[in-house]
Amino acid sequence: MKRPAAKRRTVTAENLAALGAERLAEILVEVAGTRPDLKRRLRMELAAEHGPSSLAAEIDKRLASFETSRGKITWRQRPAFIRDLDALRGLIADRLAPMDADAAIERLWRLTDTAKSIGARYRERGDELEVVFARAAGDLGRLLKSVSPGLAAAALVDSLIKNPVGWKAWLPSLLDEASAEMAGDALRFLSERAGAGPGWITLIRLLADAAGNVEAYASTFPAQARSSPPVAAGIALRLLGAAQVEAAGEVLRGAAQGAAGKAARVDEAWETAWIAYLELAGREDEAQEVRWASFERTLSPERARAFIARLADFDDVEAEARAFSLAATFPKFEPGLAFLMDWPALPEASSMIEARADEIEVGSEDAELWAAKLRRRYPRAAHLLLRKAAAAAFRRRDFKASDRLTAEADTIDI
Repeated sequence: MKRPAAKRRTVTAENLAALGAERLAEILVEVAGTRPDLKRRLRMELAAEHGPSSLAAEIDKRLASFETSRGKITWRQRPAFIRDLDALRGLIADRLAPMDADAAIERLWRLTDTAKSIGARYRERGDELEVVFARAAGDLGRLLKSVSPGLAAAALVDSLIKNPVGWKAWLPSLLDEASAEMAGDALRFLSERAGAGPGWITLIRLLADAAGNVEAYASTFPAQARSSPPVAAGIALRLLGAAQVEAAGEVLRGAAQGAAGKAARVDEAWETAWIAYLELAGREDEAQEVRWASFERTLSPERARAFIARLADFDDVEAEARAFSLAATFPKFEPGLAFLMDWPALPEASSMIEARADEIEVGSEDAELWAAKLRRRYPRAAHLLLRKAAAAAFRRRDFKASDRLTAEADTIDI
């Protein structure tokens, strides 16, 4: 059965193959005459057919161009430049690596080393350059598994020192693929190098996490910083991940004592780590108490869900009702309604809107979103919410929003 003519004209690999190799080659040569990047790609693909040394020689020519060029890359040139750069990365990682992994690794190091000079040429840069180099870092991490951890780590440290700022963004991609042993060796080598420069602390923390070395991670913070709740939370969570439960508890208690008497609010990260510690220490009831107290203070849906999920049947229903009641009577109207709408608990949200109409104060976008959810089953509440939001928009002289909200309210039949 013949395919429809329209489908046969769609540009797909199957349809193009039907043109035949000779015709496709003619088209490629014609197009490559107007596209230098495509012509380079074809030349490299042809070189690959003659073996790794031929392909490596072509890649070296392009790398040398990146290393020596000084001209600015304008916004018009950016898309083609990024395609060219990423195509070169792909040729190294996908074509050269299967034929000669060592040659590919060497050229990926060279490619990442061009980042500083390319960045200096790149005008109005976004994050597209970082994406390409992060992919190259991931390719390196994958290929370095075939190299002894010590040699891989030494090469990595040399590259980190050349461009610590760039590697702050790319190193996670490499470490996701690399071994913990290699990360540990790199951590040791970097720590032994004299004259730490800007950005080294971030690199050490990344390497310490990948190596599972909590002490090295903690040592990057001054003693006073380690006693602050956010930093203590980060250290404690890593200790918990390493099954050092009591050590984590000591770190968290030390931070709590240091913060005692201060008027600052409870740090959410510290509280999350404290709950995790209580759970792993076998103190589940205390963990539940902290979860509920945190919910009462913040109306955090995550805390409420975690609390309710650990309750037995029927107890969870009662706890959910308590949570809804607390939200409906919360001193600040908007957080209470936001909790009920996001849960969702639409009957309770509707009742809250009508019971506390004089307190309604929500943003225009939230009012529209929530009214859309309420209008079918609870039109009175939806209408009231929109009217109150329209009046608030009018008072702050946002007449466009006020008119839009009023028009939407008028479409609700109450």
